[in-house]
Amino acid sequence: MKNRFFLLFLTVLLTNILSAQKANNFFTTLFNKGFFNGSVVISKSGKTILSSNYGFSNIEKEEKITDQSQFPIASITKTFTSTAILQLQQKGKLNINEPVQKYLPDLPYPNITIKQLLSNISGLAQEYILFDTIIKEQPEKIISNKDIIPTFIRFKTPLSFPSGSKWEYNNINFCLAALIIEKISGISYAEYLDKNIFKPAKMKNSFVPVDRKIKSKNQVELYTYPNFYSTELANTKTVKDSYLISEKSNFYGNGGIVSTALDLQKYQKALFSYQILGKKELEEALTATKLNDGKTVSYTIDGKKISYGLGWGMYIDESEGKIVFHDGLITGLTSILLHNITKDQSVILLSNSSSPIFPISNAVLNLINDKPYTIPVQDLSRIYGSFVENGNKEKASELIQDYLKDSSNYEASERDLNRLGYQFLRLQKCDNALHVFNSTSLIFPTSWNVFDSYGEALHQCGRNEEALKMYKRSIELNPENENGKQMLLKIEGILIKK
Repeated sequence: MKNRFFLLFLTVLLTNILSAQKANNFFTTLFNKGFFNGSVVISKSGKTILSSNYGFSNIEKEEKITDQSQFPIASITKTFTSTAILQLQQKGKLNINEPVQKYLPDLPYPNITIKQLLSNISGLAQEYILFDTIIKEQPEKIISNKDIIPTFIRFKTPLSFPSGSKWEYNNINFCLAALIIEKISGISYAEYLDKNIFKPAKMKNSFVPVDRKIKSKNQVELYTYPNFYSTELANTKTVKDSYLISEKSNFYGNGGIVSTALDLQKYQKALFSYQILGKKELEEALTATKLNDGKTVSYTIDGKKISYGLGWGMYIDESEGKIVFHDGLITGLTSILLHNITKDQSVILLSNSSSPIFPISNAVLNLINDKPYTIPVQDLSRIYGSFVENGNKEKASELIQDYLKDSSNYEASERDLNRLGYQFLRLQKCDNALHVFNSTSLIFPTSWNVFDSYGEALHQCGRNEEALKMYKRSIELNPENENGKQMLLKIEGILIKK
């Protein structure tokens, strides 16, 4: 009997060692290819098989990432906000089915519940459009959670959709949830998390910053591509954020926590062993949300069908176990905490260089389960876009032709190429934009959306006869394309007047 247990132990040990070696080789390859710069913690059957760091916390100074390197974890924070709310429910301080108005009486929407906040079905307006007027009126003002409800009241902001009728990812939901935590607990959101989550989970390197623009001593610098056709990373300090509200706000609850990969592992272990939240409450958080019509929330990320609970995403396909996660994204930072509850496996990734975090984490899951996996390849749109921007359109066209013959060396997505074309269009670089949309139509010849976008670009660039052909092709591919039909009538009217 002893020999049998010893052999079993030895088999598990050797399997974990091999998995660790494969995982380390995988991330070393990603780093060398420029696809990952950050911290990694991977566990299998509850045992850590890889805890390592790759690259630099400060590229300019060549300071390496260490176990103490702290990253903003972005929207992984939402799982902490959900946990805090459910802790208060567990203590009898609230019920998530109660209206938000009970705790935030000034909120001008009486029918929204706390649960609808945490499941992203409230219908509240997005922060990207909510504060435009205030930013213009008070350009020096830093907008925070306390400004949300007064802004709703002032502008009589309507709901985007009836509460409970639709799922829409929304940071405002979790900002309001943070205000509820403060109202009930009588302490700040930061103090609540420190007392009820960070300290119980022994997360010594985690905190909620008072001002997220002020970095801690060990906090990493963030790097991003300045635009869709850049091939060189730049420090985010030198890059203007795409969304003005990001520069003008200091929200919390939706994001903002600063942590390490090892601290997130402590959080994951404490949470899923019911040390900081009861089993009943955790199961409620990990139950797929149903809309008013009874349909389960469903959307797709990187080919995976996803549902959403209370601050957690969940893979709908449970053939490999119940997999739950939350990822995070801010300029220069991508993150993910992914946990397979059934197999007790986890993947925690923090990258300060805009890595493709979701496909990487899925590849890691396959790797540690001895299934086929692929290493990400170069982004076609970025390489192609750099050729176009630098005036080498002939080389750009050759790249597209090479891709059409053999697509294994590059990753091409309709979304990325479309975004590249529209960026050139916004910059009034018509020749570049039209080159991109033409190439996109070659790669995706059956996409009505591609031809709709191509038509729009031609119209904006004053080439209406060609735009007409593209809109007609778009409608052929999708007879329900109402925008295309309206644009056809508009352009035909313009051509008749000529």
